[in-house]
Amino acid sequence: MISSWIDYKPTSYSLTNIPYEFELILRGSEDGFAPRTFWDICHGHDNTIVISKVQGTEEIIGGFNPLAWDKTKVGDFKTNNSFIFSFKDGKAQNSILSRIKKENSALHFHIYKDKVGPRFGKSEFMLRSCEFDFTKDCRNMCKKSKFYEKSLRKNYNTFSIIDYEVLKVVKKSS
Repeated sequence: MISSWIDYKPTSYSLTNIPYEFELILRGSEDGFAPRTFWDICHGHDNTIVISKVQGTEEIIGGFNPLAWDKTKVGDFKTNNSFIFSFKDGKAQNSILSRIKKENSALHFHIYKDKVGPRFGKSEFMLRSCEFDFTKDCRNMCKKSKFYEKSLRKNYNTFSIIDYEVLKVVKKSS
């Protein structure tokens, strides 16, 4: 499903026809949940998917970033190919796809990289922590959407995660 979203395809690719491979760059349960760990490991990687599992629910929330993560930069970054998504109960039929609508603020590389990891838009999807661990202090969020088409959650309260991954999307060679 995510492959078809990347390609703006209205229907999903069949499992035998997916044009991408997904290479694991980071897994929180193996590499750690500190925001700085995200920036150190993901620095320089482009075309990535961030996928997080929300604590106490079956909800999966994520985003696609076509740009390279850069731990030396700060500010808003422009792209028209970014999107965020959620699977309400872990099932594809209950998914939300939200494409960028204000491309000048598609991504934000926060100044406090010890506290804030990936941030899509103005916190439409963001992983952050004051405890240096995304699983500890319930500070991750999905705010009401201003820069993406749709909000991912009706409840805009902060949440903790139980795990997350960052995957690099690589086009398969023909």
